[in-house]
Amino acid sequence: MMNRREFLQRAVALPAFLAVQSAGPKPRGRVIVIGAGLAGLSAAYELDRGGYDVVVLEVRARPGGRVYTMREPFSDGLYAEAGAARLQDTHEFTLRYVKQFGLTLDPFFPSDGARVTRVAGQRLVGPVGLDRIPLEFTDEERRLGLGGSLGKYLFGHFAELGDSAAASWPSKDLSRFETSIADFCRQQGASSGFVSMIALGHDLEGMSALQFLRDLALSANTKAFFKIRGGSDLLPKAFADVLKEKIHYGAAVRRIEQDDSSVRVIFERGKMPVTMTGDYVLCTLPPPVLRSVEVVPALPAAKRAAIDEINGLAMARVFLQTRRRFWLERGENGFASTDDPIDVWDYTRDQPGVRGILGAYTSGRMARRVSSMEAAERGPFVLGMMERVHPGTREHFEVSASYSWITDPWALGAAAEFNPGQLSTHYQPLRSAEGRLHFAGEHTSPWSGWMNGGLESGVRAAAEIQAR
Repeated sequence: MMNRREFLQRAVALPAFLAVQSAGPKPRGRVIVIGAGLAGLSAAYELDRGGYDVVVLEVRARPGGRVYTMREPFSDGLYAEAGAARLQDTHEFTLRYVKQFGLTLDPFFPSDGARVTRVAGQRLVGPVGLDRIPLEFTDEERRLGLGGSLGKYLFGHFAELGDSAAASWPSKDLSRFETSIADFCRQQGASSGFVSMIALGHDLEGMSALQFLRDLALSANTKAFFKIRGGSDLLPKAFADVLKEKIHYGAAVRRIEQDDSSVRVIFERGKMPVTMTGDYVLCTLPPPVLRSVEVVPALPAAKRAAIDEINGLAMARVFLQTRRRFWLERGENGFASTDDPIDVWDYTRDQPGVRGILGAYTSGRMARRVSSMEAAERGPFVLGMMERVHPGTREHFEVSASYSWITDPWALGAAAEFNPGQLSTHYQPLRSAEGRLHFAGEHTSPWSGWMNGGLESGVRAAAEIQAR
């Protein structure tokens, strides 16, 4: 194995071009885009249409990044989403490209059938009010109900955030929100029962209240959730069909250099270093992955701190294929929330056939626990929890599959996780350009963690380059 010095020496010795590159740059210059997730793809698409010579470097053998539709090992053409699975009717960038590429949307949540809630050992079918939940609530919470309590503890603070989508956000001191979402609710007088309800299905103890509230505020006008018919991966594939040979797969970026006149990206392909030269670089790598890339000259202290401190959201999904969708037979829709904690989705709603796929969405500590297991152990582990939520799963179970984003070396998390104190400090440094080096990715967008965030950030960064 080459050491660092040998790698860089061999990279410098190689010609600064690839045989598959175009014969010469277009008049507006060359942009090297690092990463073929939705941020890199949307940026490359817009820059290519704007007359730039675009090259996209992607370490995987597929486009999409954390948009990943799993089609194996499932039977009968069924599929499930290991990554991004849904969008909101307020996500204008996602809706724009879905329409542009002629894709079709279906409702994400079913309009019929009962949802299941399992909490404190009880399995509740259908709508649940606080009167049905076997937890301790204050008298005021019971009087207000779940909706009213959400308004008091969470929704009522939206105005204080300002315009969450503004390019200059945050424009004022929001430090009072820089605590965990659980602690923030407790500070407002919330009971332990209410905190358990908002965390149902997820681990919220470490999540910044500011990040949580910002996401809620941006979703305040959402009326419906959708999914892309045929799989979320059809969106990045549509971009890739346009960009074609401009995307170079199997390219692991190791070093970025820039000076006053050009940029150079050194990447590894088949254990061989290659140097590519351009006019600008757009980096879309998640912060934990970017840490391993050397940048010369060094990045400013504020940006370096943001990259070094922000980790990826712990998330893993485990899928259980069943012989038939037995939950539909008893009037349930397959969706559920539990205090294990896992969220349960029916991935095969609107897919043909009789077989089904129930997926466990795990985050936080549960995701880390699942991720620490051998792949063969994850299915049986989740099967036990799923049986408590949907009795009959064990009887009808056939095969399992799973995906952990925290063990994916090119993601190291499902999205950026801003811990208390990080969002207001690190958000703007993450977005700022440094010389000829620009940055995009869902972590640089108001819509962090959504496909809309990746797409918006790519469009923004492309516009920044075009404005130079």
